[in-house]
Amino acid sequence: MINEFAELPDDVFTELPGPSPVMNHAVYVDADRWKRELAARGLPIAHGKLGGIGRASIARKEIFDLGDQTPTPANAFQLFYYSLAWGLGTRAPRLHQRLDGLAAHQEKAGHQLASAWTLVQDGAPLRDAYRSLTTDRGAGRIPWFGPAFSTKFLYFAQGSSIDPKHLILDQVVSKNLRMDAWPQAPTAGWWPETYERYCKLLGRWADQAAERLNGARPVRADEIEMTLFRRQRPSL
Repeated sequence: MINEFAELPDDVFTELPGPSPVMNHAVYVDADRWKRELAARGLPIAHGKLGGIGRASIARKEIFDLGDQTPTPANAFQLFYYSLAWGLGTRAPRLHQRLDGLAAHQEKAGHQLASAWTLVQDGAPLRDAYRSLTTDRGAGRIPWFGPAFSTKFLYFAQGSSIDPKHLILDQVVSKNLRMDAWPQAPTAGWWPETYERYCKLLGRWADQAAERLNGARPVRADEIEMTLFRRQRPSL
């Protein structure tokens, strides 16, 4: 179980990047492949860079801007594409299975994604928004769109105008929390209550970091997430 009252680790504090590097954190994607795979399945086309040519660089800020739009099924597909592409990178492992799962339940998935997005925008409890995409036992409700990618969608669904409370959780971050706050952290299948505790922990650590900076600047919780992802720790 996550210890929500664990103290902010010193090494995480010293490596905090600041908000600009987080927002500019970019990943290269293969736009040509995305166009081919979407067209082959009759899925809505991708707009913007994913609908372009060759390799494209997509930053967190650009996906947050998509999260500022109205949560409709059509817009939700774009947010889904971009959050998934950013998470998968150029190699995009198992992209065909992931898009097969989406195409097989296209109408239902569009409404599920738009509903989750609306919950985020309406300030619903963290666990409830997460539960809309993930079962109580940590399985994805959309085939091949598991908890790690669900957290990316929820994260970007917050848009660019608020400090994030829904945070990305993946196997790298969970492993890098084992020595401090989550001794037996699983690498997948996180339950809704577990995800909520994780987000609240990182929110507390962001507040602690701001205090240690003597109010010089606010600290976003996704600075903590990004630092944990990049953290170098001994193998457990």
